[in-house]
Amino acid sequence: MASARCAYCDATLQPNSMYCLECGQLIPQQSVRPPVPAQFAKPAAATDAPKAAPKASSSRIEPVPLPGTLPWQQRSGSNAEGLRRQVAAPAAEPAPRARFERVELLFSTGQRVTVAGSAVIGRKPADTALAMGVQAIEVADDTRSVSRVHLFLDVADSVIMVGDAGSSNGSGLERDGSVTPLESAGTRVEARPGDTVWVGDISFAIQPA
Repeated sequence: MASARCAYCDATLQPNSMYCLECGQLIPQQSVRPPVPAQFAKPAAATDAPKAAPKASSSRIEPVPLPGTLPWQQRSGSNAEGLRRQVAAPAAEPAPRARFERVELLFSTGQRVTVAGSAVIGRKPADTALAMGVQAIEVADDTRSVSRVHLFLDVADSVIMVGDAGSSNGSGLERDGSVTPLESAGTRVEARPGDTVWVGDISFAIQPA
């Protein structure tokens, strides 16, 4: 007669035993095999679930515009041709500077003075001009808006430079209707023939002599 076996751990049972000596479970007395407790159940073989097919993207891929079809590239033939000509054409050379060695100052008071080299302009510039070894240009000014030493002016190699000498009422360079104040006792700036220079309430125009 075959030995009885435990319905839970499949161990061999002793005759007339009520408990399994291996797992300690109560031995059922009926012939029906009871369900196996979860701790003794063998894990079911994992089945490979078929992978779901990737969903087709619902977004529509926009075509990439070809070169030359973008809105900013759609220009009239004449404009495009003009741009090509501008790029291809060499840059225009600046006009040559007019050559001069002296200038004439036309004062608003009617005074006319020719300057070659350096000069000091003011109401009483003689002492300062003598010390610097330059030309003195004395300006008649009853309102005394012009300082005793008001402005420095230099003419060399067709370049005119003017600078305020630390005047009380300031100086200015007028060009094309716009006046730029000169820094008091500061850096000299370049003037051009046709410019007007202000010293206090008096002005003078610059022209080649």
